[in-house]
Amino acid sequence: MNDKFWDLKKAKQDKMINGALKIFAQNGYRHASTDEIVQEAAISKGLLFHYFYSKAGLYTFLTEYSARFSMVELSSELRRKEDIPFWDFQHALTRAESFIMRQYPYMLLFMDHAGFDKEADSYDLARDHLLLYRDRRNALMEGAAAAAAMPLKEAMRLDGLIRLSRKEQASALLRDGSFTPDRYFSEVTETIRFIEKLYKK
Repeated sequence: MNDKFWDLKKAKQDKMINGALKIFAQNGYRHASTDEIVQEAAISKGLLFHYFYSKAGLYTFLTEYSARFSMVELSSELRRKEDIPFWDFQHALTRAESFIMRQYPYMLLFMDHAGFDKEADSYDLARDHLLLYRDRRNALMEGAAAAAAMPLKEAMRLDGLIRLSRKEQASALLRDGSFTPDRYFSEVTETIRFIEKLYKK
């Protein structure tokens, strides 16, 4: 990546990042065209390649940036709250995600897709970046399970179920144009409370 990208105004950076995140999240690496990306970001293809050199270069940048940005938000939300009980952790994670999506609505969906997109030219490097975030998140979740005296296997199953629900709710809201970070937070929070009630019966 051309470091001059960071000299751009933040609004311009975010417009390019958001445009690329959206197209990659919706279409996957193989079917995401640079024509669609530049149209979504409202820039020229020459400018895109000036900063990122290639589609693979842009994709690699996005995975690293997304993982680091998400890790900062997660760590900020859970600062001095490590090993909080499992259900409190899930609500804190939802707050962190809503903050992420306030700036980058498609970032979490992109990360979810990118971790499995083996057609990406830079898949191995992309996976390594995303593993940093996944491992940090999983470590926090395991601590939350321990704090709640919940068997790890149960916690992992519940966490997987909630994670699938998060993905589906984000996808649906973005798809029908009704997405707002607050609505995402509200709907996921309701789902977590519902699953918690079922688990405790």
